[in-house]
Amino acid sequence: MKALSVIVWILVPIILMVLFASVLTSRPYMQLSEGRYATHDLIPERFDFDHRYVARQLIDYLNYRHDDLTFGAREGEEGPVMIEIEIIHMVDVKEVYTLVRVIAAISLAVVLAISLFLYKTNLKLFYYTYKNLFWLPLAFFVFVGTWLLIDFNRIFTVFHEIFFEDNWQLPMHVLIPLLPEAFWMVSAIIILVLSVGTMALIVYLNYRFIRPKVEKLS
Repeated sequence: MKALSVIVWILVPIILMVLFASVLTSRPYMQLSEGRYATHDLIPERFDFDHRYVARQLIDYLNYRHDDLTFGAREGEEGPVMIEIEIIHMVDVKEVYTLVRVIAAISLAVVLAISLFLYKTNLKLFYYTYKNLFWLPLAFFVFVGTWLLIDFNRIFTVFHEIFFEDNWQLPMHVLIPLLPEAFWMVSAIIILVLSVGTMALIVYLNYRFIRPKVEKLS
């Protein structure tokens, strides 16, 4: 039954990372990012560009609110503001993001089922599973976090080579200035911090509420 614990240790960080990655596809996060990167100043030099409108259209596309990628640089303006390779890349991004969301949803169902089973049949193993939740994911997060800090460009490239075809290497037109590498690095750090923090909270709650029940059984 300890194999069930390992499954939980593997799936929980996947669930948390996808959960907090959803902040990347929210309007408030994109609005907070406006003007915080030097590349944002490059876009209006070429055309009258409404940052919030374009960002909102991209976010709404990823969240299935519309399927149109031919929008203009401002509301009511004919497009497309993006060139063909950027549009193709956004289609690929949505497909990958949808797949990741499905994997996270399945992982959540599996974790909940295992947790309920252990809680009902083996409370001690349930406690052990969440008591040691941190170590395997923490090793992964430390590895990824260190890699991010040392060579973000390489991990960024590896990620795209795995999930995308050659069309992920975009020119400096709209998407790259709007969402530069610095944006992704900051976002990745936020996801790692929130994921580790949430696991720490889970470990604490397990210690605070489940440990006394296990001690009563001893």
